Amino acid sequence: MEYLKEAFGVADIILGNSWTLWTVYISFFILALAVHKKDNRTRRITGNVMLGAALPGVFISAHCLGLFIYAMIKVYQIASSGEYSIISDSPVVRSINDAAQAIPITYLTVSLLLYLIVALVSVICGIVILAKRAGKAPGLISLLYGLGLIGYDCWFFRAMMLFFAS
Repeated sequence: MEYLKEAFGVADIILGNSWTLWTVYISFFILALAVHKKDNRTRRITGNVMLGAALPGVFISAHCLGLFIYAMIKVYQIASSGEYSIISDSPVVRSINDAAQAIPITYLTVSLLLYLIVALVSVICGIVILAKRAGKAPGLISLLYGLGLIGYDCWFFRAMMLFFAS
């Protein structure tokens, strides 16, 4: 159990830096699946567009999850080997720690643009669904999700710029 605590102590940085990515991208992917309706042509097309826009985010989320799992396994192996009395002395753990801090932060900065693209796709698809009368609830939810994500992206952009300025 002690080794798992040490492994989680290194890998939890990935979870802390990735939760916003997972929240936005996975929720948009679920929305795209909900909008995608096979018997309605408009919803099928808009759902396909939304699924296409969701794929980069799903890949980013999967990469962060894979990095978390890799970090847990590798640090657990090093900790259980007993080779190092202080786990952070290991060069492998140091490189994993550097990657755990750098990769999700890099994805967060890239996500500033991806969030805007996903939000615009959601707004446009929501408007198309509402205009073609293909479903009031999916169109309204897509539209509100996109508008909310635009607001979140503006706030997030400001927060990232303040972070980089400090």
